[in-house]
Amino acid sequence: MRAWLAVASTLICTAVFGHGSEQWINDASLVDPVSKILCCGPTDCSALAPGSVERVQGGYKVNTGRWPGYDPFFVEWDRALPFSPDGHYHICITQDVEMLIPNLRCFIAPPSSA
Repeated sequence: MRAWLAVASTLICTAVFGHGSEQWINDASLVDPVSKILCCGPTDCSALAPGSVERVQGGYKVNTGRWPGYDPFFVEWDRALPFSPDGHYHICITQDVEMLIPNLRCFIAPPSSA
């Protein structure tokens, strides 16, 4: 079942929409190190504004500015992917269709910060 889900997710990520400036996340086939879920999605990923990420005990406090009531997110150290080629933080979040709850897919950090 997971294999089918991964294949379906990959097809959706690559065939349905372009990713714009976050296309590199899809091209690198980045996967969350804990959940093993692909990071990409048609509109899931975005660069975070400078100052919106704070290193705290056990991980990162991340304020996306897009999820009132859920911001800031806490991202554990082991979920950070140290692969950001531009030196900025990026986050990929999907939304539960029925309940409108954000679901963190991936958090990408500059290599020097992870």
